[in-house]
Amino acid sequence: MRLDELSSAEFKRRMESRPVVILPVGGTEAHGAHLPLCTDSAQPEMVADEVAKRVGGLVAPPLRYAFHSSTRDMPGTLTLGLETTRMVVQDILEALVQNGADKLVVLSGHAGSSHLVALKQACAAIVRGHPDVRVMMLSDYDLAKEYPVDQKGDGHGGLIETSRMMDIAPGLARRAEGEGQYVSHGYMIVPDPETSMPSGYVGAAHEASAELGRRVNEFIVERLSEEVERSFGGVQ
Repeated sequence: MRLDELSSAEFKRRMESRPVVILPVGGTEAHGAHLPLCTDSAQPEMVADEVAKRVGGLVAPPLRYAFHSSTRDMPGTLTLGLETTRMVVQDILEALVQNGADKLVVLSGHAGSSHLVALKQACAAIVRGHPDVRVMMLSDYDLAKEYPVDQKGDGHGGLIETSRMMDIAPGLARRAEGEGQYVSHGYMIVPDPETSMPSGYVGAAHEASAELGRRVNEFIVERLSEEVERSFGGVQ
């Protein structure tokens, strides 16, 4: 259930049972010509909704902005600063804690390494300031990587991500025309990191299918539900 669909009185009553609250953090980012800018948002929001149903939890209003580095100069990418990302997420979590949440899951659909560091710092600040609050933080791609299919060479906007979006939003996603290549700059820091992805995506997105996406999405929902129940105990 989405938290913001409740009235204030309903929310107060619901929080008395101390449910798990899931915060989906997405982004607005270029993913080639075959995927929508909301790709990193649609995935964790779907997963959060399905997991909340299974564990009796609530889904906080999603955040559809993130810190982007390698795609920041691509058309449509809207980035927050690194410190802004940390502070926004920390403030959201703080507000949830002040409203009685003590079991929190931060689920990121954007898996950029610096972005995830900002989220982890925000979560760490919450548990330091509130010792009774438990926080889990991950990207749904941490779980997607466990799915038993060859993912060698797959990446941003590639086979797995395109397949997932074909399942979640078939009207917005389609197969790419060909395979996207990654161009390495080695250890060099370059002013135009988007040149690492000339086509805006990496991997065999042209082989994607809604059926594969459905299986991967179901796998992620099942795995995250297991992790939530294991980490937070009997949450139903």
